[in-house]
Amino acid sequence: MSFMLLGILNSQAAGGGAGAFDLLETTTLTTSASSVTFSGLGAYSDYKHLQIRMVTRSSQTGTDNSSIGLAYGATGSGSYSFHYLRANGSGVASSGFSPDTNSNLGDTTADQAPTGAFGAAVFDVLDFSSSVKNTTHRGLIGFYGDNAKNIKLSSGAYFNTAAVTSISVFNPSYSFVAGSRFSLYGRA
Repeated sequence: MSFMLLGILNSQAAGGGAGAFDLLETTTLTTSASSVTFSGLGAYSDYKHLQIRMVTRSSQTGTDNSSIGLAYGATGSGSYSFHYLRANGSGVASSGFSPDTNSNLGDTTADQAPTGAFGAAVFDVLDFSSSVKNTTHRGLIGFYGDNAKNIKLSSGAYFNTAAVTSISVFNPSYSFVAGSRFSLYGRA
């Protein structure tokens, strides 16, 4: 499953032609951190959509999966809704929440996973600079959680028509470990 998601990431990174993504910035953690923020997004106004590609692992211990949250601007700065569909080979689960002060993007691999295993995720932030409609996002996530390999589809909305000038990705109760990587891409 991780190889499938990494293949998707690599194929999109090839670039060229309509719909190609341009790498805008990357953060690779050298120490644990509870969040990563991409700020100054107004500098990317030539792009219509943004994409965040992540390879992450949480410091959480135990058998549970570890959540990844997203907030536009400061955490708790707006009203969000989100929903997801998750499968692990033996069952399917779904849920949704509205309103909330941030959006749950999905999950990441936690400490109970095999040594060196990281989760992979791709999130699209659609029309981030529009000031006439709400910002929406969607994601595809692969991770090891609840002692099983999981895949999750998620989507959400931010109920504020202001242009998004920063995006924070965070691990609500724990930290992303060193080696976790966050890359921001733009698409015209």
